[in-house]
Amino acid sequence: MIRGIVFDLDGTLLDHDGAEYAALTKLYPTLLEGDIEARQWLPFSDFAAAWHDAAERGWQRYVEGELSFEEQRAWRVRQVMSLQDESVAGGQPLTEQDVSVIFDRYLTLYEESWSLYSDSMPCLAALAAYPLGIITNGDGRQQRQKLDWTGIAGRFASVVISGDVGVAKPQREIFARSAEELGLPPNELLFIGDNPENDVLGAMQADWHAIWLNRDGSRQEVAALTVADLTDVPRLVVDGFPSER
Repeated sequence: MIRGIVFDLDGTLLDHDGAEYAALTKLYPTLLEGDIEARQWLPFSDFAAAWHDAAERGWQRYVEGELSFEEQRAWRVRQVMSLQDESVAGGQPLTEQDVSVIFDRYLTLYEESWSLYSDSMPCLAALAAYPLGIITNGDGRQQRQKLDWTGIAGRFASVVISGDVGVAKPQREIFARSAEELGLPPNELLFIGDNPENDVLGAMQADWHAIWLNRDGSRQEVAALTVADLTDVPRLVVDGFPSER
């Protein structure tokens, strides 16, 4: 029996990819204005793809402890710039200040673009009778800002952030911390997230129930119930999902 429900944040409730893309569309023209001398940029589609890829790889290195939170930000910028250097002649090496200016500009635009998916608020409202929680990897300050900015912070009885507690999904300890804060045993908790490894496998290895939110239609096989959006989650929970493990 499910008595508590916990969500991932980015890619589950908050449209991180949409915010990233919106920020990059505004960042890209400023780089073309000559802020960085003697450097030309790849077409926007390639630039955006390179940024997203670098962000994903840098984030994984952060989760695995190879880079600090601040280091993965700088690493992301330098990775994208290294692709430019392979593609065009010229371009002066970036200084630490250059890297900081680029990322700070991106960060401001990214924060201004935060929004929930259209199905997030209806799902949370339908599940309001349950104790709700968040487990998210990231910087504590920024992740709490997202909850405040989107107006959902008050809906959660527990918010566990890797940057605050020193462990990250998929580690068992971060799920145990959430269960302790909610005062419920793992087998009465359901976790919903978009990442098959960090969210779904991590939760299941911690003896939680899990639903994989597969928003982009990935064909990856995951040993958990899969939904395309959050619309069906309240019905599944109310109908007694899962009847057994």
